[in-house]
Amino acid sequence: MTKKAQFVLIIMETASWMESQAQKFYADLFPSSEEGEKYAAKNLSISELFKVQNDFNIEVLMVYENENPSSFIQLNSSRIFNENIEAEKPICVEYIIYSNAEEILVLIDRAEVIAKQRKNDLIWIKLFEFDSILKETLESNGYEKFDFEENIPNETNSKQIYFKKNI
Repeated sequence: MTKKAQFVLIIMETASWMESQAQKFYADLFPSSEEGEKYAAKNLSISELFKVQNDFNIEVLMVYENENPSSFIQLNSSRIFNENIEAEKPICVEYIIYSNAEEILVLIDRAEVIAKQRKNDLIWIKLFEFDSILKETLESNGYEKFDFEENIPNETNSKQIYFKKNI
């Protein structure tokens, strides 16, 4: 069966699964599992996910294979969040939790389709510099690294990098 990415409504069952996946993903990704778990707890906890549900600028896409969720991204189209990006109408992939490169492609392809439909001119992605799978997947799909300094301070000791693609 093919995998597909679609919007998801955040309910307790979905939020609980997402929080669990984020904790496991970041614990495995970060050099220190403790730092990764702390990052996930701060940004992708059930309470944070329910806040997202009430913000019309933030949406979540989830990859499903059959009826089973496996990966997700959070899109942020807030003008304030995207104000320092040099584009008319940018959209950001703020978080991406994945199990393999194939699912990254499913999520990114769907995000690009959504960006085109909404007439966004740029899609940009935040990632940690040690996330080599995501970095290589983005580069192989035409994303370019760019310099950016966020107004929001990084809450970890790990450096984030940024990739963009014109739509």
